[in-house]
Amino acid sequence: MLENFIVRLRFLNQRYFFDYFLVIVMALGLFAWLQASPTLPEPDSFYHAKMAQLISRGEILHQFPWLAATALKDDFTDHHFLYHLLLAPFIWLPQPLIGLKLATVIFAALLVAVIYWLFKKFQIKWPFIFIIFLLTSEPWLFRASLVKAPAVFLAFFVVAFYALSHQKKFLLFLLSFGVAWLYAGWPLFLLLGILYLFVNYAVGKLRRRQSLFLKLKDFLLLSENGLNLKGPLRGLVVIVSGLAAGLLINPYFPNNLVFFWQQFVKIAVINFQSVIGVGGEWYPYGFIQLLADAPLAASLLLASLFVFAATFRKQSIYSWLWGIFSLLFFLLTLKSRRYVELYLPFTVIFAAFAWSDVWRQGGVALLWRALGRLWRFIFLVLLSLAAVGFLINIPRDVVKVKNDIKHGLSLEHYHQVSDWLKANTTPGTTIINADWDDFPALFYYNEQNFYLTGLDPTFMYQFDPRLYQQYVQLTLGRPLSDPGYVLANQLKTSYILLDNQHQSLERLLSARADFRLIYADDEARVFIFNDLK
Repeated sequence: MLENFIVRLRFLNQRYFFDYFLVIVMALGLFAWLQASPTLPEPDSFYHAKMAQLISRGEILHQFPWLAATALKDDFTDHHFLYHLLLAPFIWLPQPLIGLKLATVIFAALLVAVIYWLFKKFQIKWPFIFIIFLLTSEPWLFRASLVKAPAVFLAFFVVAFYALSHQKKFLLFLLSFGVAWLYAGWPLFLLLGILYLFVNYAVGKLRRRQSLFLKLKDFLLLSENGLNLKGPLRGLVVIVSGLAAGLLINPYFPNNLVFFWQQFVKIAVINFQSVIGVGGEWYPYGFIQLLADAPLAASLLLASLFVFAATFRKQSIYSWLWGIFSLLFFLLTLKSRRYVELYLPFTVIFAAFAWSDVWRQGGVALLWRALGRLWRFIFLVLLSLAAVGFLINIPRDVVKVKNDIKHGLSLEHYHQVSDWLKANTTPGTTIINADWDDFPALFYYNEQNFYLTGLDPTFMYQFDPRLYQQYVQLTLGRPLSDPGYVLANQLKTSYILLDNQHQSLERLLSARADFRLIYADDEARVFIFNDLK
């Protein structure tokens, strides 16, 4: 009777996709619960909301005067253009920021559903378990809950991998075109195509014994004795064509090419963290801290690498590909903590393919028999202890993400001071924001005024390094010269806005007769320089 019930359940699942429904509902419920607070986890959320608002009004910006001391004021590229288009319908809701949070929930849940779909397409064993691994990784849960494009980008990336491996050329072209409008991480599509070609060649040759000369000859000829590289090569050509079309047929061409060089190479790869105070996500993720924050993922990666190494000749090209991506982004995460948003999903996908390859070929049973009775017992004890530890830690980690979002920025952040500035300053007046990450909320609530810097300090530093140093020293309360002179002659304004964290600067300005406090609330202070010539 039980057997008939299981057979019937499988039939209904195949016909009505109950498992997809369960995964989507679970992901929607989890991310909705995480977002159920009147806060946003980080400042950039306000910027994305405002850009979506401007697009919904039919405004496509090519200059960005709101950042007066950056090159963006005269030459702006919205490198999240497609993402902002996707956000625009949600901004039409009566409360735009609530709509923004709703969009974030939907995009994150959609990504989870796409990864599950990938598992089903490749007949991964126990796909639901690997989804649980992903949904209980604290750093990834937090990053997926941010109002940012990577969740949508990763969904594009996963589908592109499917299209590449199944030679769905038109779909691959559309995704490559779209990602060039979506996110500055589009070069990863190019890396996907290159690695897929390389892995097809390398794994094929690994299973044969040939001289180096013959291997090189076969690679240049693209096929030999059943090893066909023409499919992967065509896929790479399609990706390059789609990316090129997306970059050229673009509302920001040709300025987008220069901007992407700055964004991807100078900010993401080179990074100026040793010179200027960049955003926290660009600083290294300590090795021990990464293991402590995502122990389940680290254990999964280690176990999967062990199984992969023990059975590498039987592993598919997909396991090789995702293994390379997971190790690469593990190393990149140690350099810049923001890459954890890709490292963790890549690790889960790699583990799913690696274990499934072993399972399908009976490798798990062979490994189990090879261990011997004593090692089997030790393994089961360690596995049980690890399982208990993870079951205890998982609720704690999920609640921690909830609390991190709950204690983020209020949806009304800088609303009061923005309204005051609109009512008491002339349109186009530049306001010195003492923190570059204060800009997004000020911009969202007050587009009438301009601000000195924002989005990333690299933009101001590259525009005028000397001015940037003057600005930094002023905001730290130790200006290189008279603060009034700095405002009047270097920064060209008389207003400076600071939050409650800039106590040294507040004491400096309060002690000077040529500065006057003209506004104060629980979040911000506004001083005016009375001697502007």
